[in-house]
Amino acid sequence: GRKNIPRNAPVIFAPNHQNALMDALIVLFSAPGDVVFLARADIFKKRVLAYLMNSLKILPVFRQRDGAAELGKNEDIFDISVDILKNKPYLCVMPEGNHGDQRKLRTIVKGIFRIAFKAQEEHGTEPFVKIVPVGLDFGDYVKQNTSLFINYGKPIEVSEYWEQYQENSARGINALKSRLGDELSPLMIDIQDEKHYDAIYIIKGIYNETMRTTLGIEGNRLSDSFEADKVFISIIETLMLTGTEEQKKTIDEMARLAERYQRGLDKLKIRDWVVVEKGYSFMRTLWRLFWLLLTFPLFLYGFLNSAIPYFVPVRLVRGIKDRQFHASVKAGLGILVLF
Repeated sequence: GRKNIPRNAPVIFAPNHQNALMDALIVLFSAPGDVVFLARADIFKKRVLAYLMNSLKILPVFRQRDGAAELGKNEDIFDISVDILKNKPYLCVMPEGNHGDQRKLRTIVKGIFRIAFKAQEEHGTEPFVKIVPVGLDFGDYVKQNTSLFINYGKPIEVSEYWEQYQENSARGINALKSRLGDELSPLMIDIQDEKHYDAIYIIKGIYNETMRTTLGIEGNRLSDSFEADKVFISIIETLMLTGTEEQKKTIDEMARLAERYQRGLDKLKIRDWVVVEKGYSFMRTLWRLFWLLLTFPLFLYGFLNSAIPYFVPVRLVRGIKDRQFHASVKAGLGILVLF
């Protein structure tokens, strides 16, 4: 969806927020221009992190929990944000305010809309500021070398809500907030069923290939897998709301079996494909062993050159309780150690 990103226009990117600093880095490296970010101010308390944030063009934004005195500083940050938009670099604000560890859209806060309407003020009902929703989906929040799907949605014109905002600012903000939620949810994995969250997440991965076949999706790209996952989640959540009692009992039983199956995989330390493919045949095992031996010198060269920047950060992050910060810290430390 990169074609949806306006060029030479004031744009606020609004991605779902699930993996700390990695979310900002993703937008930074996938957007077609310069990006300035807003992030929660408590991250800036540590000098090293503050230096890293500033070097990546990330500004602090203060919340209620930071105290009334600190909250007043937001006006200056919002003024800077408006100047940024007027000069047409991209601005990125995480609309959920903080990150979460589940693949679902959480409550959207008002800061992004205050900035948007403040920038729109000089232009009124004429098109100017646009909000572009961005869906991010990680194959795994912590593990390296897994998949990442970035989904840019169509821009939302803030000017369409200007008159409503002028009549009643709270109503205008809530209308734009509702629109962003409606546009962002289809771009991301959004599992709202808390009771069956774990089961739905497990089964969608197991069932994805079958779901693609059922839907007639012939490709094997991340976008194809994403489409199948969205349909599957929609079916399950709709049945839980409007289905018969028998259908709901079936889903409860499916959830129980899925969680039991996942516990078995975790206990044996294997992945689902091992069960699906029933392991390797003897000849395929020999073939793989041959290629492993043939490419071992290449592996050894890569291992010796990469072991320190790979393993040192992995060990250092073990003491960080919030797992959503693990990938961010590993990425940052890996770069520092490498250089």
